[in-house]
Amino acid sequence: MMSRRLLPLFLVLGLAWTPVTARATPATDPAAFIDTLVHQGIDIIKNAKQMPDQERDQKFRALLESGFDMPRIARFVLGRYWNTASEADRQQFTKTFEDWIIKTYSSRFQRYAGETVKIDGTRPVSEQIAIVLSQIDHASGPPTKVEWRVRHEGNDYRIVDAEVEGVSMALTERDEFASAIQQQGGTVAALNKALEQKLASDQTGEPTLQSR
Repeated sequence: MMSRRLLPLFLVLGLAWTPVTARATPATDPAAFIDTLVHQGIDIIKNAKQMPDQERDQKFRALLESGFDMPRIARFVLGRYWNTASEADRQQFTKTFEDWIIKTYSSRFQRYAGETVKIDGTRPVSEQIAIVLSQIDHASGPPTKVEWRVRHEGNDYRIVDAEVEGVSMALTERDEFASAIQQQGGTVAALNKALEQKLASDQTGEPTLQSR
């Protein structure tokens, strides 16, 4: 069975396989936005096993760029290191981080085991940020509670984080990358180089930040 902490991200990222133009109408509120993403994602994830890796990755990328605020997430993940990095290194990390997410998560879609998602409501945080409450029901065992942090700008909604049973996905990634930066001498430039090398060397599996 898929890890319950990672499952919510898989379900939403699965929408990468549905073009934005395929949505019947724009989402009118954060809850509708998440509900659309999740349920369309589930339908498409079911076909993951029949997709060639390249096609799956391409559609995965399409969602990241349309449903997630990737530049904002990348900046958050770098934390304090963002302020000391050059603009070129920031841009490179944002691109490489997206490649990393695609490589890490795309191959895991085949682990979907029939879970369903229920939207439980919305909690406003500010004029731009709202938390969408939901739970994932599993074939066995208790449901998993997930809180989606959604940002509203203009007519668009973007996910900036998902908190699973109290654990922030964005914070988890930031902790992991902070450790990796320290291993690479404390610079984003060195981290970018290490990430590119690992992405290139892990063609048949999921890349890992841990030293081997």
